[in-house]
Amino acid sequence: MARRSIAGVLVVLGILLAAALEARNPDRAQTVSGTVAKIEATERAVTVTLPDGSTQRFFWTNDTKFSGVLAPEARVTIRYAVSPDGKNLAQQISVSRG
Repeated sequence: MARRSIAGVLVVLGILLAAALEARNPDRAQTVSGTVAKIEATERAVTVTLPDGSTQRFFWTNDTKFSGVLAPEARVTIRYAVSPDGKNLAQQISVSRG
């Protein structure tokens, strides 16, 4: 019984440590919001105009989660990570209603 308790505590500590490390690494996953300027379906890319007027290009994969229908001029929030080769890889693309 004591071994189970110790194992349970170790599992919880491991989960908490992983969460703390994730929170300390802001480069791992980032979020931006803006307006869709261009969709390039064949390249699996979307260009977003950010609130400051600049644009950013994001690529989606089979693992990207979509919420809503991606369309030009739609407001989107994109959670992404930068790949080792410098591409913005979308993990989630959420399209705002309205």
